[in-house]
Amino acid sequence: MALAVTAISAAMLFCPAISLVPIASTIARKKCRGRRCAAVSLATCRQEAHAGDPMLTPIPADRYHEADLPKVFAYPHCYEPHPIARLAADELKEQLVTIALHLDSETSDDNIGKMMGVLVVRYCGDNNDRRLGYLKAHSGTMARSSGTSSFPGDFGRDFFCPPLYDRFEEGGFYARGEQELNEMTKLVERLEHDPQRKKRSDELAAVRESCESRLSAYRKHSKEMQKERRSIRQQKRPHLNEEEFCVVDEKLKQEGAAIQREMKQLKSQIKQEIQEAESAVRDIEKRLEDLKDERRKKSGHLQDELFDRYVFLNILGETQSLLPMFAESGAGDCAAPKLFQHAFAKGYEPVAMAEFWWGKSPANEVRRHDLYYPACRGKCQPILGHMLRGMDVEANPMDDVSKSESDLEILYEDEYCVVVDKPEGMLSAPGRNQFFSVHSIVKEKYPHATGPLLVHRLDQSTSGLLLIAKDKDTHKALAAQFIDRSIQKRYIALLNGELAKNNTKGRISLPLAPDYINRPMQMVSQEGKPAQTIYEVMEVVDGLTRVHLYPVTGRTHQLRVHAAHIQGLDCPIVGDDIYGQRDDRFSRLCLHAEYLQFTHPVTQKRMTFTAPTPF
Repeated sequence: MALAVTAISAAMLFCPAISLVPIASTIARKKCRGRRCAAVSLATCRQEAHAGDPMLTPIPADRYHEADLPKVFAYPHCYEPHPIARLAADELKEQLVTIALHLDSETSDDNIGKMMGVLVVRYCGDNNDRRLGYLKAHSGTMARSSGTSSFPGDFGRDFFCPPLYDRFEEGGFYARGEQELNEMTKLVERLEHDPQRKKRSDELAAVRESCESRLSAYRKHSKEMQKERRSIRQQKRPHLNEEEFCVVDEKLKQEGAAIQREMKQLKSQIKQEIQEAESAVRDIEKRLEDLKDERRKKSGHLQDELFDRYVFLNILGETQSLLPMFAESGAGDCAAPKLFQHAFAKGYEPVAMAEFWWGKSPANEVRRHDLYYPACRGKCQPILGHMLRGMDVEANPMDDVSKSESDLEILYEDEYCVVVDKPEGMLSAPGRNQFFSVHSIVKEKYPHATGPLLVHRLDQSTSGLLLIAKDKDTHKALAAQFIDRSIQKRYIALLNGELAKNNTKGRISLPLAPDYINRPMQMVSQEGKPAQTIYEVMEVVDGLTRVHLYPVTGRTHQLRVHAAHIQGLDCPIVGDDIYGQRDDRFSRLCLHAEYLQFTHPVTQKRMTFTAPTPF
């Protein structure tokens, strides 16, 4: 089933008898307008490609100007694809639509899409002239049957860049190791469901219950006998002389000692019975735990060996395996490493890259079909740090300090607190590579201030009202208002899309957790923290929706995820380059904290502040 969200897939949905390729070819021909069309057969594409590399698609010289090409490679974790990379990506997208790409992934959900990538490279032509072409890759792996790719027609190994190591190679160490692990798992499952295991466990439970019952009954009997001996002593003492009473008392003491000996014998007998029953269970459980431990170690050794097979190149010809980069988790099957690996192996010079999501978004993440995304940080950043060594790469644009102290407007100040209007692009608190922030400005402006200063934070891309405390007590009092939610906050946002006319207000409840693979992104997860947002539509104009957002909770990126996620508003905030896309009409994320109301911790007056919306 094709995953492209296009008129083609819609036509197939309502007219199943219509063939996909003729429809796609017709649409593709309309899009051609003189360009090499994706509907051309792959055999023709291969004839046009560099003779020594069928995976390289040449870019005709009349499609670009050398002066317009990037002089340095874009920082891969935060960039806007260059037009030459977009050109290559557009051709790949047309091909994906034309062939009705089947994304049969390793996972059970065949409908989940994949990240696709293109890498524009320079290479030497037949006459040693420098030419431009591009490579293609996808994230993850494609399911294979009998050693063949899941791609229909001619698409497959000679189209996308290969994985750095094919762990599905028939007869390879990984396949053998997986088979052994699967056999061990089956044995574990058999032992876990072995009737003898349940029988021994039930017998142990029965023995324990019986022993506890016998012990409880004898303790009750012992107490009754003790009570009876006490009663006899009380009855006999008034009627016996001292010598006669001593005889009776001694006899009663001997009876009590006899009961204690019987109790001790009973406890010893019970302990032995339980130990025998536990031994029978323990033998089975030890065998099971030993097998699980062996499986765990074998899995770890297999993973280490697999990581060691992933060897990454860079332009200097240096190699680095995956094993030292990741102690407990690994990568290597993302699109970007595959592209660079193939380029360096062939001696190509990378020029520009673009990665885009193709297909349905995973349930927990925000991935939108046909939108561009940077390389992930959690897995790709350590790998690309090695692979791009020796290349001229742009600095991380997020580390660029483009704001100054004068950009921070103070709206209110007294001896206890300060309210500022933070501009977009300025950090609330110092980051890993950038010290300049609201906190650093305030710290310098008020050197005698104590405590954490910032009562709450705003994302770097978000502008608006920020509350600051000058001392620890004030900070504690204001923070308590955030905890009990007596502080009132309102954000205004511009959404990329139109909400339904009957969807004018509501509450979004989607728990959030950090996406450790794609930091700093957050994802929807039932294992995450509760997150709630109230929204109210203000106006809908020209495909954009202006809304008021009231965060009930204050999770990282809460408003951005709740706006973009399909279970939320399904309309990303305009200019959101993490959960949506940049917008040429606006140079920023259109999210602004415009309203703030709190109780002054000293005067107890209700304070209200607003900041004009800059978009």
